[in-house]
Amino acid sequence: MLLVALAIVALPLLRPTGPGRITPADALMGITILGVIVWAGTYGVLVRVPYLVSMAVLVMAGLAAAMFGQDPAKAVLTLVQDAFLLAWAAAVANVIRVPRSLSIILATWTWGATALASVFIVGTAADLPSLVGASTAAESRGQLWFDNPNMAGAYFLMSLFVLLLGRHPRNRIVRGCACLLVLTAMILTGSNGALASLILGGAAAAFVAVWRRTDLVMALASGTIAVVLIGCLAYLAVDGGVLARIEESSSPLVERSLARGPRSAAGRASLFADEFELFRSGSLLGIGPGGTKEVLESTNANLESSSGVAKTGHNDYLATLVERGVVGALGLVLLIASIGVMAYSVVLRPLSPTFARELKNPSAIVGGAVAMALFAITHEVLHFRFLWAFFGILAGLYLFGREVPSDPATAVVVGGPEARAGLVAAN
Repeated sequence: MLLVALAIVALPLLRPTGPGRITPADALMGITILGVIVWAGTYGVLVRVPYLVSMAVLVMAGLAAAMFGQDPAKAVLTLVQDAFLLAWAAAVANVIRVPRSLSIILATWTWGATALASVFIVGTAADLPSLVGASTAAESRGQLWFDNPNMAGAYFLMSLFVLLLGRHPRNRIVRGCACLLVLTAMILTGSNGALASLILGGAAAAFVAVWRRTDLVMALASGTIAVVLIGCLAYLAVDGGVLARIEESSSPLVERSLARGPRSAAGRASLFADEFELFRSGSLLGIGPGGTKEVLESTNANLESSSGVAKTGHNDYLATLVERGVVGALGLVLLIASIGVMAYSVVLRPLSPTFARELKNPSAIVGGAVAMALFAITHEVLHFRFLWAFFGILAGLYLFGREVPSDPATAVVVGGPEARAGLVAAN
């Protein structure tokens, strides 16, 4: 539990990098995985590996594509990363067998993200590039120790939903300040994708929260009213020239975020068209994991988007289809479906009372999942380490936190031999 908590605090430490682009976060994650293996072997714990089938399909599809790709070595490295992240999520999930572990892991993530957000805000306000992660804090988008500003924005986005999910901080005023700090840090990264995903993910979380408290009909009615109101506000904003004023704004924060939205959208549209053409004119097996940028460069297809960002996939759905083919896309569908089933079971089905007491807003699970699914439309997020930590928390709740039926004859026992023995003894 403590190893997992320490690794979660270290998730933002992606620089400096070592051989094979190994980061300090990877080192701690690897130590955690080994620690969980030793713990499970020592005490005979039944280890569960969530997302195994879908990830196996993705890896096998990637191996088949790598055999005929331009850079098999890079493709194999990408597949090793897939296996490593799956092991990381499994380590997190298997540690969450008791409510205390869940509470400590959620609290650690919350306080760590809040502290990091505070450092980032201070660095931006004081124009300290060393704390912002940019060459000039006043002129560049900050990214801290992440690979890019959008990854930093996604981390704070995910952290905000984790903060809403757990009960820490317990004081309402402190909790409100923590939310404000994390939200401010996310905005300062200038990530439009994070901002849009927060709005839609928050709407999904609110919809599910109403559903949990009332019923589906009331949730649909409230959602319809909200959509109509948002549509009216959007129409008034366009008609009133708000968007034009945003593009002409001289504010550095607006220039680095909302004002560059149209350029980014145009660049993404061009990129996605090129990617789809790669799939249409290529093999159904795909071009190999991580090969999109190289293939586009070799065909002289717009080396940079209009937003000035060097080309990568910038879309998990298209990147999977292009790089791993139709079979890989099927694996991604299976992964999404498994996440959806787990989220539904955890949020809209009874949890064990002891686990339920550690969650303040279970609907935040749906909000986080929806937000990252939307973020994946404009960025590749499947190799984000904090995303797989979130998947591990979700899987742990699904495997060990759900309420067990009271009738032993129909009970589905979750846990290892000890849990089964306990049920027999109780009976």
